[in-house]
Amino acid sequence: MFPRPVFTFAAVLSLGLAACTYRGDIDNPATIKATWFSYLNGDDIRETCVEGAAPRYRLVYNADYNEQIRSYEVTGDGAGGAGLTVRVQGRSGLNASRLTLSDPLGWARWTTSQTALDGAALDQLDTVLAQSGAFDAAPTGLRLFSKETYWISSLCKDGVFHFNAWRFPSARFDAITFDALLFEKDATEVAVRPPRAVTPGERSDARLPRNRQSGDETGSFFNLQVGENGLAGNLAL
Repeated sequence: MFPRPVFTFAAVLSLGLAACTYRGDIDNPATIKATWFSYLNGDDIRETCVEGAAPRYRLVYNADYNEQIRSYEVTGDGAGGAGLTVRVQGRSGLNASRLTLSDPLGWARWTTSQTALDGAALDQLDTVLAQSGAFDAAPTGLRLFSKETYWISSLCKDGVFHFNAWRFPSARFDAITFDALLFEKDATEVAVRPPRAVTPGERSDARLPRNRQSGDETGSFFNLQVGENGLAGNLAL
């Protein structure tokens, strides 16, 4: 089971109260649980995004939080290139062989791959990010339901922090071009869960008590709302 976030579908707390600030070690299952919303908000990236800072990008693909999330982190190497770290977690990426006595939380860890990007590849990524509107103003007020498919980006480029989000289905989501490049560089060998629309019934089911008979009875549900340049907070269902 994918680790549950700090607050469940009944929680009504602001983002700042609900989650600790992410400062690293996302590979630790406990860190994921405690700092997921701060991680999505790119708090660690925006804190160090100053003039002269190397490029640092984080793009998260949420294909139903309880089923699959993918994280793509790009860190400039100071020589014109960058390192790409890809992480995948969710039911579709579970590996029972990770459960051992020496690492009882191994099943909950990310499947990870690392790839070097040369200057040309980094320039190409910048181009497709720009084409997708990643450096434009974020869609303030956009709501993101945990069962939906969406992308969230936190980008530090030329010392300026840019936050953005795309929800499926939408024209903005259809216009994304960075996904093909990231999936091409993804060496985790975990298949990408395709986008799918959430039905009104699925939103209603998320409000029911956890003893309901459905595949989501052990899942976590939450809404996020996009602000001017980050997450404005979480909303009750």
